Amino acid sequence: MHQKSQSNSICQCNKYLRKISHGIIWSLETGFYHVGHFVGTFPVLTIALSFLVCGIASIGMVKFKETDITEKLWVPSYSRIQEEKKWMTENFPPDTRYAKVIAVENNILSPRSLNAMMDLYEKAISFHDNEYSYHHMCLRVARHCKVSSILEIWSYNKSAIAHLTYNDVIRDINQVKTSPLYHNKLDATTMLGRIQFDSRGQIMAAGAASMLFVLNDKEKMRPSALKWESEVIELVQKGHAHVQETYVYATRSFDDEGYGAVNDDINLLSVGICIVLIFVIVTLGRFNLIEHKLLLSLAGLLSVGMSIGFAYGLATTFDVIYGPVHALMPFLLLGIGVDDMFVIVEAWKNLTPEELKLPLPEQVAMTMKHAGVSVTVTSVTDIVAFAIGASTVIPGLSAFCIDAALGILALFILQSTFFVACLTLDQKRIAARRDAILCCLAYKSFEPNKCSQKNFLALAFENYIGPLLMKTPSKIIVMLVTVSLLGVNIYGFYHLKQDFDLTMYIPSNSYAHKFSKAQDKYFPNRGVDVNVYCGDIHYGSSQKILNNMLHRISTDPGVENGTVISWFPAFTTWIRSLNDSSLAMYNHYPYDEHEFDSLALTFIENTPVGHAFKRFVKFDKTTHPPVLKAMYFSLRHTSQPNSQAEIDAMEDLREITDNSGLPKGMCFPYCPQYLTYETNKVLQVELYRNLALAGACVFFVTLVLIANVLTSLIVFTCVIFTLVDVAGTMYFWGVTIDTASSILLTLCVGLAVDYSAHIGHTFMTVSGAKNERPVMALKEIGPAVFNGGFSTFLAFVLLANSNSYGFSLFFRVFFTVVLFGLFHGLVYLPVVLSWLGPEPYHTSSVHMSPRRQIEMDKASNGHVEGSKLLDQRGRVFTTRGEQFSINQGKQSFIVSADQVRLYSNQNGCQAVMVYI
Repeated sequence: MHQKSQSNSICQCNKYLRKISHGIIWSLETGFYHVGHFVGTFPVLTIALSFLVCGIASIGMVKFKETDITEKLWVPSYSRIQEEKKWMTENFPPDTRYAKVIAVENNILSPRSLNAMMDLYEKAISFHDNEYSYHHMCLRVARHCKVSSILEIWSYNKSAIAHLTYNDVIRDINQVKTSPLYHNKLDATTMLGRIQFDSRGQIMAAGAASMLFVLNDKEKMRPSALKWESEVIELVQKGHAHVQETYVYATRSFDDEGYGAVNDDINLLSVGICIVLIFVIVTLGRFNLIEHKLLLSLAGLLSVGMSIGFAYGLATTFDVIYGPVHALMPFLLLGIGVDDMFVIVEAWKNLTPEELKLPLPEQVAMTMKHAGVSVTVTSVTDIVAFAIGASTVIPGLSAFCIDAALGILALFILQSTFFVACLTLDQKRIAARRDAILCCLAYKSFEPNKCSQKNFLALAFENYIGPLLMKTPSKIIVMLVTVSLLGVNIYGFYHLKQDFDLTMYIPSNSYAHKFSKAQDKYFPNRGVDVNVYCGDIHYGSSQKILNNMLHRISTDPGVENGTVISWFPAFTTWIRSLNDSSLAMYNHYPYDEHEFDSLALTFIENTPVGHAFKRFVKFDKTTHPPVLKAMYFSLRHTSQPNSQAEIDAMEDLREITDNSGLPKGMCFPYCPQYLTYETNKVLQVELYRNLALAGACVFFVTLVLIANVLTSLIVFTCVIFTLVDVAGTMYFWGVTIDTASSILLTLCVGLAVDYSAHIGHTFMTVSGAKNERPVMALKEIGPAVFNGGFSTFLAFVLLANSNSYGFSLFFRVFFTVVLFGLFHGLVYLPVVLSWLGPEPYHTSSVHMSPRRQIEMDKASNGHVEGSKLLDQRGRVFTTRGEQFSINQGKQSFIVSADQVRLYSNQNGCQAVMVYI
């Protein structure tokens, strides 16, 4: 009894699902039929309206401005570092440039090597152009140009260095602890690499030494500073006879090498787009003078460009930011747009001989009725997935998702209207036998060659690939391959680590990349430089708190020993050394606030030691007496093994400043790398969140549009398997989770849907045996899916050997998503559907192909009379949208009048042809 009740519930549920399925499919097909009929009737008007709407939307581009500010693109708006950077920029604006040199020798401390370094130093500081010399541009500390290296031990005195013996060098390296030039603490171990110590811990030799030049970054001096950096880079790349190797990196290096490679590869992408255009021309039309589709292919690519203008213009109007990652969107839309083009043209090619006899607007209407639902499934899925992705807390990714959703929406509408209108005009040209390029040239007699009339890819799917996949051994092999790929790549996906290394985005054959590798090799423990800033507090009464905080920071495991540089110790030493009785009253603790500020100003401005720390403090001199408003001290993190360790080091430092006893936020650590750390804090969580939401959207939208739970689940497995395989392969390729790979993985969801949803939807529209329907689906839509995927691959194929990590990553991700997407859509999916696929839609009783025509001469609520289909009252079914049922054996199908055509069968009798 219980089982019977449960069975009845299931049947009732299936009944409701069938009703919903029929309603959705009938509504979509009817809607696209009307759209196609309008476009086919008024193609020129449709094209004009498309240009008008896109033109109006593109007006917003007048406000277009690219954003490259890191915190606006990649740092969550709620992050504390947003306000911290704003405060730092207002009080201590970044105003320096640099060039760093690494010299490598068996023992860099030999007198010969030191003299070689001195030679490089002299050549570097001898620069001058028509505007400025090096000495005008350099950052001065204690009235000397700031250059950090072991040579400052001897005050860059060429004569003194020339007369050094090896014993002199070792003695001075171990004894001198304060810079004679800059009066700050000097630790030679921070400037040397591969250091060798004796049993007493004394430095005896080193394999490398660094030299850091610091310049002021003033707008008027920048052209000269850029020239100086170029000359230093050229100088160091030439090397020196008395050192084995030299490496260099400057402020301009990343822009020169990183963006230079990007610009070169953008040219390759442009060539890739041309290859795609050639491929589309070859595959979209036929090889003869009339039926090849050069102009239609250009119109399809033009629709991609129009959708980009629509999206960018509308987004800019509403102040959606535009960042460097938006450069990916044209290629995303190109892949989706070309796929839609192939689906629409393939639907046109699959029109039956009877349908091709209809008026042109009717042919267009039937084409859109067949293709519209398939295009809708993929487009709406992509739109919803990117719209959900726009909710991410990472501003740059959110903005990209908004633009992508708008672009795909515009592309969906344009492909359904503008491209179809161009297709209509192209068909008119073909009917008039006009040349495909020189449209004014008409051929009175033209017979296309037989080869051009064959669809070789469709024949391959129908006669070879499809039947081969339906064989039991093939099915077993396909499932074994699918499971094996999934298992291996689940392992890779699980071990995919979050990490970000800016060096990866520098070409591997560049001097900048070689410098980075040398830095890691010879200075492996060197981390990032950080400043701890303090705002408007009572410095005199807070000295004890500040000194305790300084001590805790100095002993923190994440801070490199001896790298904390603060003006407090020098100030305290100066106070205690005072002999002037008028200042003796300041030799106490704590200080009166005004007394402390006045004394600090005296120390900074009137003493050589204090002058070295002038950049570390900010006084408000508009008041009387002047007030110390802000200050900072510097330190260096220890080298961290990965992104999570970097985040932990940052948070440990913040914990010290936040719990120092001062009001929270009055002191905080900051460096530019912290912006990346803030992104990394949320990146992995946001990636998994976006992928999960996008996956849920894929299933929900395909469920609504395919209107079958089982088929939607099977299609969903294709998307999930493709995503896992792509992510797992990234691990084996050595790729980590960073902003670029996260965005590309998000794109994979949208692209993977296209390769499987078309097959799943088409499978539901054809009738036949279990092993016949997948073959029919492959024949009908398989060529469009394959061509769409292969064209996406062609757009990026030239980047396979790119020296740029970013573009190399683009190739790897797009190659794998095309490879695995096509495998799951064209191989795995048909096999699973042949086993588990549900019954077809009730509106699809007969497949369109003439080989699959089934004659039906009985309608349960209608009948054939002469050449007309009449209902029980004798009315002719001519109104679109009217429904009636057709019986074929044990199957009953509900169809609409525009799915029915009458024809004479071989016996000369009138019969009913029902098709989608």
